Amino acid sequence: MTLTRTTPPRPFVPDPRAVPGSVPAIVDAAFYRLRVQLNAARDWPPVAPLDRAARADRLAVLHDRAARWWEVLYRHTSSAVPFLYVRAAGRAADDQREQARFWRETASDWRARAEQRPTSDAAGALSNWAELGVA
Repeated sequence: MTLTRTTPPRPFVPDPRAVPGSVPAIVDAAFYRLRVQLNAARDWPPVAPLDRAARADRLAVLHDRAARWWEVLYRHTSSAVPFLYVRAAGRAADDQREQARFWRETASDWRARAEQRPTSDAAGALSNWAELGVA
């Protein structure tokens, strides 16, 4: 499989307000790398169920990584930062963990389809129960 991108990623431009080498600057650079990797994974045109499972696994890993970076930022915040920003970082980490869970379950369902096993009952449109005669 080749990954194709319709437009090249924009180069990373550090936030001029961030002190070089500071936690916010490091997290900002990490989020840029994650965006490039997420775009590449999303642009990957999977064809077979196992390709789709591999793509979903990759997205789960990347969303887990994003959650960890949000947690780094959350832990770094100090009393000088308004609580709203601290709370937003915490919620962003929670959202990324939820995205990772979704993609892990999706990968599991695609592997089940490839192996002609019933998918999870949460698979929705991806469900293959009718095809397999599962009631």
